Amino acid sequence: MAAYDALRCALSAERLSTYGRIASTCSADVTAQCLYVWNMRMCGALMMPVHLCEVVIRNAAASVLARQHGPRWPWNEALRRRLPAASSTSARIALEQVASRATEASEVVANLPMVFWQQLFTCRFDATLWIPALGGVLRHAPSAHPSVIRKAIHADIGRIRHLRNRIAHHEPILERDIGADLAAIGRLIHARCPHTLGWLQRHERATTVLAASPLAARP
Repeated sequence: MAAYDALRCALSAERLSTYGRIASTCSADVTAQCLYVWNMRMCGALMMPVHLCEVVIRNAAASVLARQHGPRWPWNEALRRRLPAASSTSARIALEQVASRATEASEVVANLPMVFWQQLFTCRFDATLWIPALGGVLRHAPSAHPSVIRKAIHADIGRIRHLRNRIAHHEPILERDIGADLAAIGRLIHARCPHTLGWLQRHERATTVLAASPLAARP
């Protein structure tokens, strides 16, 4: 069996067809296999910035919740009632499920999904959380009204959630605007701590892998 046929059998023709379609728009030396390898490398390289971004933002948001509702905020009934509960991925259901298995707030923070933190950055929490506290925990965000900053943060978290989910499910990301993804990650981390962003930039490989994209060979 030819090498490509073996790969197609192992990965599925349907999966490789996406890469074959994109390769057909590139120069002759760019193949589906080449694009698949680069996509895997890019996904691996992006996990470091995504990881740091999620940890930084969830810690910032958790500190606001602790300030507003006390150190036992995951078990605060007033907070739970304010959380969205309209779907199976709602913040309220996520918190109830995680808090029911935990005894410490730090354990809850570590296990809540990213959608929980994104749903905190909605207008329903402007008056109670973000207008009074956003400037304290995200003091390096652009100068604007807290509701404007909060809306931009919500959008950036949503973008990173989508990227993270595609990586986790081994989906193609090579047609995404990865430069914009990295910019959103940079904005979120910088808003909390420019020093941490600088530390990330000294160690991450995503920028280097992106610069070597085979898609640059498109005619």
